[in-house]
Amino acid sequence: MWNRLFACFLLCLIVGSCTRKVAIKSLQSATDVFAIASHGTLEKRDKMYCDDALAYAPYESEKAWTDHRKIRVNFHVMNDTIGDKNFPDTEETYIYFRKLVENANERLGNNKKMNLPIGNNTPNLKPRYSYVLTPNSQAKNDRGVYFHYDNDLYYFINKGKNRNNYSKDVIRKYGVHVDSILNIFVLPHHPDSIASDTYGAFGTGIALGTSVKVAGLYDGKLNFWDYATLLNHEIGHVFGLNHSWTKTDGCNDTPAHPNCWSGNGRAPCDGEVVSNNVMDYNANQMAITPCQLGRVHRKIAKESSKKRGLVIPNWCDPVTDQSIVINSNVEWAGAKDLRKDIVILNGASLTISCRLSLARGRKIVIKKGGQLILNGGRIHNACGDQWGGIMVEKDKENPAIIKNGEVLLEDMPQA
Repeated sequence: MWNRLFACFLLCLIVGSCTRKVAIKSLQSATDVFAIASHGTLEKRDKMYCDDALAYAPYESEKAWTDHRKIRVNFHVMNDTIGDKNFPDTEETYIYFRKLVENANERLGNNKKMNLPIGNNTPNLKPRYSYVLTPNSQAKNDRGVYFHYDNDLYYFINKGKNRNNYSKDVIRKYGVHVDSILNIFVLPHHPDSIASDTYGAFGTGIALGTSVKVAGLYDGKLNFWDYATLLNHEIGHVFGLNHSWTKTDGCNDTPAHPNCWSGNGRAPCDGEVVSNNVMDYNANQMAITPCQLGRVHRKIAKESSKKRGLVIPNWCDPVTDQSIVINSNVEWAGAKDLRKDIVILNGASLTISCRLSLARGRKIVIKKGGQLILNGGRIHNACGDQWGGIMVEKDKENPAIIKNGEVLLEDMPQA
């Protein structure tokens, strides 16, 4: 036994170590990266390549790099100076809106399979976004539900010469942090409108920029869950979704149809299977397609979008105890904001063709035999910080980095 131990010790002295060391190169600037990169030919891409909605759809197979997003919301209850036209300023009203948000999140998360087209195989994905009731951080004891008394702006009229559904006056006057919180104004239908037999005083709404106006919640005297899908519908508009019964909503997985509320009406709705899509007018509104989800996440990922500002920027907070592991040939189309290190394993490759933001200090680690392909993309930090650069295990046989076309590497430690 002692002879074997001595032989092992002698061998360690001869070779210098009993542990095989892997040479690692740290690339801290664009200059460092481009100095070792092999140059290839930029693969031609359609000009809309990075804008394809399906590139942003939260498929289960891509959940490792599809973080959940939280949209900040608040509520404004509008009333006249008498104060009897809408919800009263009580604890019960606050609870009503808190539960409305919870139920809207539950219904959104319980994404149903599409009814149309009949026999479809459209996936019902987890949406990976939800809402958070958000107080004004600059106001003491604020809970994100406000009460306003204004005879000129308290009501909602959606048709006729005095219609005001498109007016933003109430938003301009009473909005709270409209650049970072989605303000939801809850208005009653005007008493004169309700008195008319031809006016539909039902639950309705309209999206106006980064805010929403909804009406009929108090008039109808229904439970909070009766309006959860109305909330999902209007917030869908805010984040880029159109009515889906047309041929021009921008999604191929939302078929055109007569937009029937139910199958119990007159032709063409009698006996028909009706839509259950959240962006149609129907009695269910519980389905949302991959393309529609992709459009929402695309809006969140777009740096120039005002809607991005409504989302809690969790992409700025680095995750230090987990990594995104690339173990096959993966190409990222569409912009991404990620919080973790990226590790590319032996035999795997990652192609970046669009925008990628990495949180503070997060790195791309390329293991021996792995490959990073920069196909005209951009890597940066979207939060005013620096990401951590690229770590490369030495590999004489294979190029660790391939650069195709113009590549932007910003916000690196030595930038």
